[in-house]
Amino acid sequence: MRKVVALLQARTDSTRLPNKVLKTLLNKPMIIHELIRVQRSTLLNDLILLTSDQASDDLLSDVVSEAGFTVFRGSKDNVLERFYNCAKSLMLKDDDIIVRLTGDCPLHDAVIIDELISAFLANNIDYMANCVLPVYPDGFDVEVFTFSALKKAYNKADKLSEKEHVTPFIRNSGLFNTANLEHEPIHTEWRLTVDEPCDFVLIEKIYNHFESSDFKFMEIVSYIENNPAILEINSNINRNEGYLKSLEQDKKGD
Repeated sequence: MRKVVALLQARTDSTRLPNKVLKTLLNKPMIIHELIRVQRSTLLNDLILLTSDQASDDLLSDVVSEAGFTVFRGSKDNVLERFYNCAKSLMLKDDDIIVRLTGDCPLHDAVIIDELISAFLANNIDYMANCVLPVYPDGFDVEVFTFSALKKAYNKADKLSEKEHVTPFIRNSGLFNTANLEHEPIHTEWRLTVDEPCDFVLIEKIYNHFESSDFKFMEIVSYIENNPAILEINSNINRNEGYLKSLEQDKKGD
């Protein structure tokens, strides 16, 4: 039986919105809401928060541990190494499966996560995503890949963007069998992730509307379709700004 492990990366030193993952939604840190929502997956064998080994992330580690979730700490900037060392510590086999999630997606939906895991399991591939060719709003991004692919990326990747964002080498090197989730796009123009203060304002409105973290993706869709003006709160921000900035750093290093 192949093991399926979700590794959710998060840090507190975001330049655009410091300590965003610890900002409070309904009297609970945002990261805890996200972990609770992800934990509802029926296909995950394990869920681990990956943060840095820097003192700046001590509080995050403590908060998540005290809430009953597992924490792994590693390199601050080489997130690829952080993923690899965590996976290695779990003694994963080459065909075991890693689900990559990020801590800026407090609306993550377990059904969407399970959908991608199921599609991955149904195909003989190394990597699959629902966000390279987006089929959901920004904020529901999921990537699934084998430990074997992660190990090869760790050993061969050399660009800053490949180390900071974990999967670019797997996607772009041509060494792996990759696929995109086939799904009718649903509001891919919406931005429901948290990188900027205005993003958090929008997410807070959604949480306050439902008055809990127990709501589903299609309920979010229905709420926003009936209240489209709230999307203007963060409509000026582009998707994947962080990765694009890393690519600029790659160019400077050439």
